[in-house]
Amino acid sequence: MLGMMLNRFIIDDLILQVSHEECSDPSWHRDSDIFIESHSSDKNTLSTIQINSDSQIYIFWESHSFAKALDILYVPETSVLFIGCGALSARISIKDKKLIDIEHVHLFWELTRYKAFVLATGELDCYLYDLFGNRVARAAVDPPYETIFLEDAIKFKSIVHGTTWLKFPESA
Repeated sequence: MLGMMLNRFIIDDLILQVSHEECSDPSWHRDSDIFIESHSSDKNTLSTIQINSDSQIYIFWESHSFAKALDILYVPETSVLFIGCGALSARISIKDKKLIDIEHVHLFWELTRYKAFVLATGELDCYLYDLFGNRVARAAVDPPYETIFLEDAIKFKSIVHGTTWLKFPESA
């Protein structure tokens, strides 16, 4: 039983309050400004992210015992919030209070900021975004894989899938 979990974060001048609850029907939130729904048929969790005291993000996703984490990364310079959980990875403009875009992934792992980019890693795909939330590149991966951060790229080595790359744009 998931129950209700609540976390509060303060990043620069942004206050995020995150709660999770078991849910099978989030229909009363579908008309909210920002509602994100996983494509998974196993959705069982409604996460609410309260931003300061003026807006909320609702995420309906699948939480499993082997992967129940929701990862959040905020980029203060651009006011973009990166969110990953279950089978989705999303980017939200806090300033504009709107969803930039969403990727539906096999199984989301984590978000990492590296240089002027954000890396979203997953079970079968990894994505590279600029700090404004725009997708720069995508690489197919297959676990187990090693992530190697280089000057002009991120390299993934897998005994199953071989070597794949996320190359930084020339302008970076």
